[in-house]
Amino acid sequence: MAYANIQMKSILFRNTALQFVIFFMMILLISNLNAIVDSFLHPEIPYFDQEHLLVGGATGLASTMLIGLIIIYTRYLEQALFKIQELEEFLPICASCKKIRVKVANSPDQVYWQSVEQYISEHSHSKLTHSICPECLKKLYPEFTD
Repeated sequence: MAYANIQMKSILFRNTALQFVIFFMMILLISNLNAIVDSFLHPEIPYFDQEHLLVGGATGLASTMLIGLIIIYTRYLEQALFKIQELEEFLPICASCKKIRVKVANSPDQVYWQSVEQYISEHSHSKLTHSICPECLKKLYPEFTD
């Protein structure tokens, strides 16, 4: 499972330079698409005329914003998927005191035991509140049961 975590982290942050080059090339292609099509269909129209520059600029700007948003959203989804996979792993929990075994981030050989409440608070956005179930109420406080 540790290998899968390392592999997922590498997916999130790999090839940023390559992604930028591909992104830039796509914007150039999309910006010049109108001029490229016109140069084949209407060779009499100059490649660098005012209409092509305006349409290409507007198309390039819109494409840049949309593709940038797609990249940002994709990275957000990858991070969410990584978090979900991390939370779906088996949790080693003590059969007696119900503390959870947590590995130290820098040293996977070292572990410590943490209460369930503290673990959930640190690894999610959940806020815990304490109550008592009817079965425990009967067992611990029989005088308060009906």
